[in-house]
Amino acid sequence: MTRHVRPAAALALALAAALPLVPAHASERDARRTEESRAVAAARIDATAAIAAVRAAGYGPVSELDWEHDRWEVKATDAEGRRVALHVDAATGAVAHRGR
Repeated sequence: MTRHVRPAAALALALAAALPLVPAHASERDARRTEESRAVAAARIDATAAIAAVRAAGYGPVSELDWEHDRWEVKATDAEGRRVALHVDAATGAVAHRGR
């Protein structure tokens, strides 16, 4: 008796066999993203307020805004038009120069 395996069935079988080999770090990465999302949601200073704090501190247009280490990391320009990197405290809105 000859068995014929359909390509779709073979692919499904191969994927099912490989599933346990998916790296554990994928679920760890998802957990970090979930934790980060909760931290951003819980922050008293949201993205809009962080940009407003940077502008109120005398910096120009914001070119980048990221959430890192429980604070906002912002790239903007100073009064002379130079690019600067700033931190905005997520609890207080305090702006601190981080470097270029």
